[in-house]
Amino acid sequence: MAVPTAALASGPAVVASIAAPAHTRAMTLVPSLALIINTTHTGALLGAAFAGSLLVAALFWRWFGASMSRDRWIRPNYRGQPIVAVSGLVVLVVSLIAIATTAVVIVSLPEGEWHWAVHAPDQSVLLARSPDSATIAGGIAALVLLGGFGWLGYRDDARGSTDGQAAASGFAGHLRQSLRQRAFTTGLQKALGGFFVAAVAVQIALWGDPGEARYLAGANPGDWFDPVPHAVGLGTDPDATWSLMALMRGVLIVALSANLLNLLDRAPGRAAKASLGWWLIALVPAALVAPGSAGRFGLGFEVTEWAVWAGAAVGASVGLLRSELAEQHMQGDTGVNPVGAVLGIATVVAYPATVEWVVLAVLSAVNLASERWSFSRLIDAVPPLRWLDRLGSPHRH
Repeated sequence: MAVPTAALASGPAVVASIAAPAHTRAMTLVPSLALIINTTHTGALLGAAFAGSLLVAALFWRWFGASMSRDRWIRPNYRGQPIVAVSGLVVLVVSLIAIATTAVVIVSLPEGEWHWAVHAPDQSVLLARSPDSATIAGGIAALVLLGGFGWLGYRDDARGSTDGQAAASGFAGHLRQSLRQRAFTTGLQKALGGFFVAAVAVQIALWGDPGEARYLAGANPGDWFDPVPHAVGLGTDPDATWSLMALMRGVLIVALSANLLNLLDRAPGRAAKASLGWWLIALVPAALVAPGSAGRFGLGFEVTEWAVWAGAAVGASVGLLRSELAEQHMQGDTGVNPVGAVLGIATVVAYPATVEWVVLAVLSAVNLASERWSFSRLIDAVPPLRWLDRLGSPHRH
């Protein structure tokens, strides 16, 4: 989300510093050196989060995969072969541990070792924000998304169809299935529950983002529920309406992101490959650019932290890619939905409102298109996509 202009007086450049106070003062004298150092540190953090989760997830499956071959977790895949359908539990557990550990480490660092510094030509280093509130809020939001979407996805995976028929997908599909069966199906519960979980997580993340919850709505740092009553007529601040709009936009992006990966999860490894591409294209560059150009491009102050957390979730998913391509298991909604939700909220936090509107428009168009056209047929019709989709799969040529 956009960096508040009020925090950037006299046109200073924003630089993220991961250093002790003395090191920070030295970097004030050599801004270009600071940018190189911080970009290197950011790359190291991203790589460590991704590679660490990938390795741990792969080992988890190798050690405990056989114990997951229980009747209630076995479902036929697209070829009718019975395989474990909830390996996403591994993704969920590894992601939760990685994100919680990372957040604790960041907030445990001594003051000055992780902060944003504003470098102005005629001024000394000024701290732009304290990391603790934003990191704690972001970490809680990420854990809420993983836990909420993971639990909803698991309920649908564990209680869904066992006869090999294609499960309903998309909100419209779940609604039609619920009406046809005259029951509140787990699929519809997942769709509606996903919006609720997204609303809670995005509101928490907005509270930790000074660019939205505090400056845009004019609220005090602790009054993170103020925008909602103001926007529905219980307050007098007209700008609060825009804060509610930011909340609604973020909720839709998160929910549609989770549903998009769910829609792509129709072939082995497809959702994991898509999540990896999303992370590499949309979040990694933003995190690497942010140390020197956050103000110029309107990137959020927490883009690095969210890119690291998204990298941990994507890494866990990619860690199961080899065995998933071998059709030993499928991650199911238990794994792909939480990863999609984290990618969605990381995109919301990283980019300004203009980009968010574009992302929302694209996600809406793609989700609506899935109601009419098959993604598998569209992918097969485009040779480069078909090649990427089947890359590494010994059973799909």
